[in-house]
Amino acid sequence: MSVEFQLGHQDHLSVEDFLARGHDGVGAISLHPKAAGYQQGAAEAAREAGLDVLFDPRAERLTHPGSNHEGLPAYTGQLYDLDHLAVSDPARQALVDLILAAHPDACTIITPPYFLINDERSAYLNLALAEATKHGTTLPVRPVVMLRSRLGLAQIKLLADEYAKAGFDDVDVRFTPFGGENESIRKIRPVFAAADLFRAAGFRVVLGRSGNIGQTAFALGHVDGYSVGVGAMEHIDHATDLSRQNRPPRLDANGRKKGGIWEGVYLPGPAITLSKKRAAELLGNSDVRTRLGCRIGACANSLMGPIADHKGHYLHARAAEMAALQAVPPAWRGKAETDRLHRAIEVRDLINRHYRGDDEPPLKTRTLHSLVDGIEEERSSAVA
Repeated sequence: MSVEFQLGHQDHLSVEDFLARGHDGVGAISLHPKAAGYQQGAAEAAREAGLDVLFDPRAERLTHPGSNHEGLPAYTGQLYDLDHLAVSDPARQALVDLILAAHPDACTIITPPYFLINDERSAYLNLALAEATKHGTTLPVRPVVMLRSRLGLAQIKLLADEYAKAGFDDVDVRFTPFGGENESIRKIRPVFAAADLFRAAGFRVVLGRSGNIGQTAFALGHVDGYSVGVGAMEHIDHATDLSRQNRPPRLDANGRKKGGIWEGVYLPGPAITLSKKRAAELLGNSDVRTRLGCRIGACANSLMGPIADHKGHYLHARAAEMAALQAVPPAWRGKAETDRLHRAIEVRDLINRHYRGDDEPPLKTRTLHSLVDGIEEERSSAVA
């Protein structure tokens, strides 16, 4: 396992082209639930490269109203009542059947439907859905275990043991709300400890949608891989996602939707994904641009490469960071990651001091400092 990319609506051409040219550091891609029908080329490129292909069912969105449910494979016109699913085997089986039928033939791993786990009942509901999925396919099944971030480690250990008893080998663990640029070491520690519990139970663990935190977790040996989108999905806030999906779209005077698609540009120097506008402003400044950019692939010929092809750049930059870590002996990966994080903090501080507009917020460094402190804690414990 290594870094995995979860595709958005319009990422498939960039992913297909990237995988056709090289894939070091990449372990899998996950197809979009509404767009998988025209992401076949990306799926074929992944399989030709020996990578796994997954499918994101997004049934967890269907417990609350939303204006964009049409086209999701589990949507039948009605929202899901988790209390009803918990007590009704036919209702669970109907949901599982919809998800199994929606998986494209190119998939090498099946993803069961899943919902947020915040108590014992929701935990056993998710386990039942995963087991029913396992009985309905001959392909490997990898459950997604999405946990409320404050769920206790004792409960998580019981859950890991139950999934192990059910015969699963791999698990995608996600915490919500979690990630982003403002996390404390106090919040990161139990996430790493929870991942350790799943690994101790015999699982290969992917830390889902976790950006820099996922990469550090891999470097320290807490997980076998992590996932991100393509310039997106570097953190999770499930409650906010549910709230946002229920907002009516903003329309202009002609009735057309206002706003465009988020175009996240990853800057390896500060290890951050920024809006295309702000990234262009920073890369356009000759004083600092050499400390921000990328010299890999198509970016080798232009410091503005991350802007010219922000998706292709994101793919090769993230993959290269993972490949570089994989090339380091496990005992030295923590040091390598510490060096990367220290450089990122220095560059962010430099930008905040000298290259930030009056109307621009400072680049946060709390998560990076927390990760550095966490690495030092673990290295000190290992020496002691």
